[in-house]
Amino acid sequence: MRPADRAAARSVERRGGAPSRRSARTSRLLALAALLWVVAPGAAWGQFPDLVDLSAQYMPGTALEDPRPTRAQVTSYEVSANVPIPLGEKTFLIPGAAYHVEAVSYADTLPGFDRLRAFHSVDVPVLFVQLLPRDWSLALRVAPGLAGDFEGFDGGLARVSALGLATHTLSERLVLGGGALASFSFGTFLPLPAAYVDWTPTPYFRLEAFLPGFATAKLLFSDRVEIGLRADLAGNAYAVRDARVAGAWPCAAQPADDPATEQDERSARPEQCVDHIAYSVATAGVTLGVRAVGTVWLTAQAGHSLFRRFEPMNADDDGIPGGGQSIPDVLFFRAGATWRIPKS
Repeated sequence: MRPADRAAARSVERRGGAPSRRSARTSRLLALAALLWVVAPGAAWGQFPDLVDLSAQYMPGTALEDPRPTRAQVTSYEVSANVPIPLGEKTFLIPGAAYHVEAVSYADTLPGFDRLRAFHSVDVPVLFVQLLPRDWSLALRVAPGLAGDFEGFDGGLARVSALGLATHTLSERLVLGGGALASFSFGTFLPLPAAYVDWTPTPYFRLEAFLPGFATAKLLFSDRVEIGLRADLAGNAYAVRDARVAGAWPCAAQPADDPATEQDERSARPEQCVDHIAYSVATAGVTLGVRAVGTVWLTAQAGHSLFRRFEPMNADDDGIPGGGQSIPDVLFFRAGATWRIPKS
């Protein structure tokens, strides 16, 4: 039996399943924030996303709660592209594509520990924007995709998210919006309300927020430099199809029982088998943007994580008892390049 399996088995006997189910529901709600990478609106003047966005984020390694003394370090990469297609003077269709990967490296691992090294997601969003009379606009977006370790492919990797957002330009300085977003993955439907605000009281200050995804406050200098504070909530849910997990107990029955353990490995335990993992992270820090050429901006952000957690789930989208872990918060650094749509 692997170290993580022994810990899960002991936890089942000590605590039962109720606490894990509660934490699993919390993790699933937080994992929905991951889809904000795909469905969050861009500039307030029409909910148009950026043409191209590249980013990388580094977080140093920290010790896992179980199995100790294993340390895990996560680096995230993302690329997205969108193509605006005018359907009329006030109607736009914007198809796009987005790819995100969480690359994980380990140190001080124990024998038998399964090193799941990379989790991927691919989404193909389609955004419809209609500019309405009296300074209203409507944005509708649907984003089908896949998320998992990509060691194997089946219907369980598929997911879909959607966003509906109406905004009203109250003045040249203030835009407000509201709507809803939702996702369906691993058999669970998750809806959430959404709110948007873009406030520029002076040419030198801008406050923008899309809740529950991000909030930022920036000082603006001659349309060439932006500096401010930013907070993000992100995460994802990834299918696990690695043969080292699917072919081992408790996912698969073994030919013989290990007499040194309390569990009978000759019988599979589907309720303890990891089918997918929900990962959530909240961060806050200082952000800097510099316009390089045209509407291409180079960005950097440094700060600290406020919350990090991963939750192993079974095929019924219930948490594996004793499997969820809060990861210690650390400093992080994020760098990127963005090609924005010109405003005129």
